[in-house]
Amino acid sequence: MYEHTARRPKGYVEITCGDGTRIEGDTLQCTHCGCHWVVQPGSGIQRGWCLNCGGPTCGSRQCDVCVPLEKQIEMMEAKR
Repeated sequence: MYEHTARRPKGYVEITCGDGTRIEGDTLQCTHCGCHWVVQPGSGIQRGWCLNCGGPTCGSRQCDVCVPLEKQIEMMEAKR
């Protein structure tokens, strides 16, 4: 039976490889860029948490500054 690895996952992925092995896990989404990743506890990958948005960030340098994805989309549309 599968156990969740995130308190509030944004999604779930299940991959079956050609050799029959299965990879499954919860996914989270960055509140700033929309990037999805599979939660891997103990992997050592540095992610972040935005105190302003109240959500997870992917850990990339561009996501250190709080500009939510929805706001970025509105800014792109305003340029048109």
